Amino acid sequence: MNDRAGHEGLDSRIAGLALERFRIDGYAGTSIADLAGVLGVSKAAIYYHYRSKNALLHRLVDPLLDAIDACIDTHSAPNRPPGARQLLGDYLAVLTDHREVVPLVATDVAILNHPTIGPRIRAQDQRLRTLLAAPDTSPAATLRAEAALGAIRRPMATQSAVDLTDPSHQQTLIDAAVATVNAGHPGRPSPNQEPVPATRTDAHTDHP
Repeated sequence: MNDRAGHEGLDSRIAGLALERFRIDGYAGTSIADLAGVLGVSKAAIYYHYRSKNALLHRLVDPLLDAIDACIDTHSAPNRPPGARQLLGDYLAVLTDHREVVPLVATDVAILNHPTIGPRIRAQDQRLRTLLAAPDTSPAATLRAEAALGAIRRPMATQSAVDLTDPSHQQTLIDAAVATVNAGHPGRPSPNQEPVPATRTDAHTDHP
């Protein structure tokens, strides 16, 4: 039992240190030798748990990507009522649950260009944009959907000092994202669920 606990403890220590070092030095700038040196173990001890640095990366990133896929699949179900607010709220909940990993998949160039992780991230973004813009397929709708996703995702990578589990902060992000999706559609509800007044287009007005 002690040996098993020791192995599991080292597994967690390796993963925790890797996440820390990947966030500081980048995935490409961190080696197994670096991790072994900090932990005071041999490289073989790390390879016992993870056959490669790539396997270690998947150990960190795959739970987040799996959760995003599950979120998208739920909102893609035929009987699922459309709603940008609910989708964005569920997406934010997923990112919040995996907040420590989000900066890696959002900003690390090596991970964004990873041969399997990169395409998966891009495919998820495409599915999210499609769901948010639907039924509008115009470039403007796609851009608004992309901007809305950024309103949810970007603070996860840049606002480490803000407690984004705070419901009021989450509401702020969701309201901003929903307003972005609805921009250009005056008939759609605003973030507070009130109708957005249509923009006046009176040709005789002197105001811009």
